[in-house]
Amino acid sequence: MKTKRRSKGMGRVYKENGVFFLQYTTRDHKRKAMILRESNGEKITEERRAETVAREFLEKQKKLKEIESREEYLEEKAKLKKLKARLTISLENAFELAQAKPHSRVPSAKVLRVSRRYWYDFVSYLKDQYKLNTLDEVERAHAEAYIACIRANGRWERKISYNKERCTKRKKFKDYEFGGNLSNTTLNRYQSVCKAVFTFLLPDLGYSLEENPFYYIKPLKLAPVDREIFSEDELQEIFRNPTPLMRGLFTIGICTGLRLGDVATLKWKEIEGYEPNLVQPDFCGKEIIRLTRKTKAVVHIPIQEELANYLHKQYWESGQDEYILPEAAWLYLNHQNVLNNRVLGYLHSLGIKTQREVSGRKRKQSVKDFHSLRHCFCYYAGMRGVPLPVVQSIVGHLTQSMTRHYQSHADKQARMQGVALMRGLTSGEVKSRTEKSFDSLLRKELIEYIQIASEMTIAKLNLIVLKLREEEQNTIDTRLLAVNME
Repeated sequence: MKTKRRSKGMGRVYKENGVFFLQYTTRDHKRKAMILRESNGEKITEERRAETVAREFLEKQKKLKEIESREEYLEEKAKLKKLKARLTISLENAFELAQAKPHSRVPSAKVLRVSRRYWYDFVSYLKDQYKLNTLDEVERAHAEAYIACIRANGRWERKISYNKERCTKRKKFKDYEFGGNLSNTTLNRYQSVCKAVFTFLLPDLGYSLEENPFYYIKPLKLAPVDREIFSEDELQEIFRNPTPLMRGLFTIGICTGLRLGDVATLKWKEIEGYEPNLVQPDFCGKEIIRLTRKTKAVVHIPIQEELANYLHKQYWESGQDEYILPEAAWLYLNHQNVLNNRVLGYLHSLGIKTQREVSGRKRKQSVKDFHSLRHCFCYYAGMRGVPLPVVQSIVGHLTQSMTRHYQSHADKQARMQGVALMRGLTSGEVKSRTEKSFDSLLRKELIEYIQIASEMTIAKLNLIVLKLREEEQNTIDTRLLAVNME
């Protein structure tokens, strides 16, 4: 057996029974011997080849060891980073850190203010009950206890605060118990806000989604009271003798389906083709192009005759102003609740009930307000055969199911008219009525197709109509000639 001193860490190559072996130390500091083989599996019997194969093998092992050392270093660094995050993310600053993360939608200032209050109610509960300070200390038991508490007793922080900036005239506050327990909708919002804060900060804490303290808490089932639409009689009453402000709000609202904030802050420049010094303003056939305040969706709303007539008159009142309704814009931007209260006050003055008592709740549920105009727009559009995708694009709904929900209103009169179409089931007139209904459906589909068709398509349809008329005239002439010959 021939031995030769090798470089440190390069093992020892030796020969036994005509075959070369490599003896080396593994990563876990154990001595190991292996037969040196070629790539095809044959045993190596030449010393020079054995040295080469041994060196290649040990170099690969060394690289693997370096890679593992690097991974261990990164793991340790990640652990230190997580530990630092756990020590620095306190309950007090968690909400602001979560808001700094990328969101799919940017919340409004009002939504942000309410959500922040929900979170700090949870923080107050944790500090008072468990003396917790950092986010990683919160466990599932703490979250479950808090949700159970607010479901049974209402929010934890029961103090009613007053902010002079948001409320110019101070009202006489009643105690917290006056409003009764929180609704299921509000309770679910408390829960979703708290859950969202943990969801955004989980990666910084080194936790998985399932480790969110609120992950396994099921939200309450909702039984919401659907918003009602204005009946045709109520709409006639609304537009009988309104004030200039109410006429503007309700006219634009019913003709566009826009929300109160979008109607109040609608600008002249958002009307297609508008210029500040029009001699003969004509808005009929133009479109309102607006980025909605709530969903940030761009909507294109055609201006029909009624709205065009109102805008024509309003142009001489505020055409040089930035907003179409300057008074409404000022109220909404400076005192948002005042504008909404004026709308409700106007409806009350007409005898229109805007609230309904709900079983099990002390507070009445709002069922008719300015937002009902949005439902009216979708409902009456559906009743008049406007296609669902068209309505969706006008009102800016993110899904067709939402538009379909807005179109689902049906009062007694609408149901009676619908059932009236079922006559003939017992008198044998079903077939003739079905044929008439099918003919009406075809006519309706043709009209809808023509309304949205391109100019080229209209030209082709015109040629087809001319050809059909010519064939009809030829048929009539042939019949008359046959009668004269007889």
